[in-house]
Amino acid sequence: MSFNTIGIAHMIRLSGRSSVDVISGRKKVERFRCRSLAYSGVALSALAISAWPAKAAEQSVTTQVSELQSPVVVVPESPVALSMSAPPTSAERGRALDAKYGYKGWNVMFPSYGDSLVADDGNWRTNLASHGFGFSVQGSAIFQNNLLDTPGRIPSSGYAPCGQNSLNYNCAGGRSYFGQRPSIMVANSAFLTYDMSQYGVPDGQIAVGANFGASTDQQYNPNTFRFNGISWYQTFLDKKLEVKAGYFANLPEFAGTFVGGMVVNPFGPSASIPIVLGMSPNSISTPNLRIKWNITDKLYAQAAVQRSLPVLGPTGNSIYDEVNANPSGLAFNSSVPGTRELYISEIGYKRPSATNTPFTWLRAGYMYNTSTFADYSRMLQDPHATKNGAYGLYALADYQITQSAPASPYTAYRGVYVGGSFMYGDQKSTPFTQYVEARAYLVGPSASRPSDMLSFVYSHNKANKYLQKALNVYSAFTNFYPIGESNSITAAYTYHVMPGLYATAGLGYTDKPSLSQFKGEGSSLSALLSLYWIF
Repeated sequence: MSFNTIGIAHMIRLSGRSSVDVISGRKKVERFRCRSLAYSGVALSALAISAWPAKAAEQSVTTQVSELQSPVVVVPESPVALSMSAPPTSAERGRALDAKYGYKGWNVMFPSYGDSLVADDGNWRTNLASHGFGFSVQGSAIFQNNLLDTPGRIPSSGYAPCGQNSLNYNCAGGRSYFGQRPSIMVANSAFLTYDMSQYGVPDGQIAVGANFGASTDQQYNPNTFRFNGISWYQTFLDKKLEVKAGYFANLPEFAGTFVGGMVVNPFGPSASIPIVLGMSPNSISTPNLRIKWNITDKLYAQAAVQRSLPVLGPTGNSIYDEVNANPSGLAFNSSVPGTRELYISEIGYKRPSATNTPFTWLRAGYMYNTSTFADYSRMLQDPHATKNGAYGLYALADYQITQSAPASPYTAYRGVYVGGSFMYGDQKSTPFTQYVEARAYLVGPSASRPSDMLSFVYSHNKANKYLQKALNVYSAFTNFYPIGESNSITAAYTYHVMPGLYATAGLGYTDKPSLSQFKGEGSSLSALLSLYWIF
């Protein structure tokens, strides 16, 4: 599969002298795809509200071409028509609520209320919307297992024992990467929104989120039950300016790393640099302020400042350390020393698919984190060396090279796309300093399968040269050996089983699946399975 061990260096210990730390570094932080989970008192209250007697909710059909953010494939095949002779279906009523009551701020289309397991059956969403509320639960289950005849765990002798902060990684009897042996994670996220435009706030919305997740591998995805967002969103100057403030995740709002804009497919990309630099992933919210300037209907610029994830925490896994230090999800400051602010800026050009007009999305960004980082360039002289501040940058592009049905704006998104990504991280502070990705994907392979996607993703990670030197020096004691680079290729097919349910199956090969390897670890050829549901 794609290289998904967001490799981070390790606590290197002298073999046979477990009480002596020779060098401290960063642990692996596993991939950070859209895997979160959701049940909270707030969510249950929303369901209760839906049962109240209700006035007719305002219907706003959202099928204008300018609102179809291809290549997201929840686009209807034909316009939604609320006619007197044919009452709208449950799915049509759900789609009509998206623009006002769907969660706002993502750079890809938020899954439609019409594409959910219950849509607007019994008019429950319409009733909820009549009180100003929208509600959605999204969940995923992921299974991964290496099919090759390679060790399923690190040998139990000759390696440092697993400690409290090892998370069962790179220690005797532990793991080297997710999927080394059969591994499962399940996650859900809930979103409750309240429409403030009814009070005259342009496009105004208050949103509250919750997250619940469980995993057989805490390094890959820690167990969570916490708030996952409280935010305010509105526009100014006739939608030229968007402002969002509160607690929310930045990864779904910057860079655009989802293949095909489909959050339902978790496989393929393996870039770790944004997370290593402290950007909050889908399942983790942090204090945040984002401002976006829509220069034209296609050209935009945006910037954000967020409280960073803890990049120098006790385990070295910034996601796990954030969850452990902030279990409620509501802490403004981090209890992990040295955790400060991350600044992000991005400029982009995004043109939706339209009649005889292919989709185009170009974006580039810069990140600077003022937090205290490990300084890999001085690790050999001082294992505990640190530095203040680290930077990174990214550039991504996606383009639709064919349109299978270009005559209609509602089918123009179908076709073949190609894309590429480049990311760079601070040489002194990021375990991987360069990431390159090439991708090709087919959205809507046939008229009968308009929401399916076939994807192929190649990725290349280059390891930090300073970290390689440190790992090499101590390999005689640790029995772990550094890699210089890693290559992955992933093929996956996402099948739209029914409204609100997607299944993805694939194969992923990685030549070096962990940042530091033990002898005989080998490569990985992983079976990849995922279910994604929307309620």
